[in-house]
Amino acid sequence: FFALDSEPFEPDGNSATSVQAQWLQAGLQASSSTWNIVYFHYPPYSSGYHGSIAVMRWPFAKWGADAVLCGHDHDYERLLVDGIPYIVNGLGGGQIYDFKQPLSQSIVRYNITYGAMLVTAIQDELKFEFYNRHGLRVDWFTLIKQQ
Repeated sequence: FFALDSEPFEPDGNSATSVQAQWLQAGLQASSSTWNIVYFHYPPYSSGYHGSIAVMRWPFAKWGADAVLCGHDHDYERLLVDGIPYIVNGLGGGQIYDFKQPLSQSIVRYNITYGAMLVTAIQDELKFEFYNRHGLRVDWFTLIKQQ
């Protein structure tokens, strides 16, 4: 897992050429982990109330990330960008937001009630599941690592 500071007040910047971006690129390239997940607060792609934060549209897939997890918008959305999933998961609490016009990359959108993700890693498989607070599985998908 690679944690980033997507806040605009990050002293070293939050652009794709910032100090932390250079750190991430080097870390992903050097990683021997089967899975490399990047996570931070502000979503680069979102159909939610706040929408996309363009400065965070870094070349994560090109650098070696397998998935990108974000929050900020109080909804759940799965998008596919550059061949990897981007997940906005902000349904842990607080007021639930409505969606705006769906982005073309959006695959699943949910904002009916609160919920949480379960992620299971098994050798060459990484399974993502989103459950609402009533135990209903709303979304699921599996990534398979080609050896």
